[in-house]
Amino acid sequence: MFDSSMLVLGAANPVAVILCLLVVVLPIGLLIGAVILRASVSLFNKFAGFDEDSRYRVPEPSMLNGMGMLLLSTIANAIFSFLVKEIGRATGMIQVGPEGVDFRGEMLLNLVSLPVSFVIFSAILSSMLPTTFKRAMGVVLCQYLIVLALAIVIGLLVFLVVMATGAN
Repeated sequence: MFDSSMLVLGAANPVAVILCLLVVVLPIGLLIGAVILRASVSLFNKFAGFDEDSRYRVPEPSMLNGMGMLLLSTIANAIFSFLVKEIGRATGMIQVGPEGVDFRGEMLLNLVSLPVSFVIFSAILSSMLPTTFKRAMGVVLCQYLIVLALAIVIGLLVFLVVMATGAN
């Protein structure tokens, strides 16, 4: 029987968890990412000084196209991250011991994959939007700046709530 209790992430049925992730979390995440992508295109055009009628202006993707670009980027980055982590495990950079996974090695591998992620998403943008690779790199840089700013704001809000409630 399929009911609402199966959509809880602590559900015993792993199929229900995967279904919840694919049906609920993925579209919401892609939608939020598409909004951020459109904002980053707009921010890049302002930073570059392109007017509304400039032929060099990067066009904003539709929401559906933006979600598609983000989905392709997520799949490509997941494949690359999987390969990097497997290489890290094989070479001993990531070690699993009695305390669990070595987070310093995993963090180092994540930092190594960040420039590759930048290039992958720039290539996807330049191939799916009528723009050059250089302008796509500018859009991705603006997207990283927006995401960093949002992470700082959310982190500060969480910090203030924790401090206000006195939770440890």
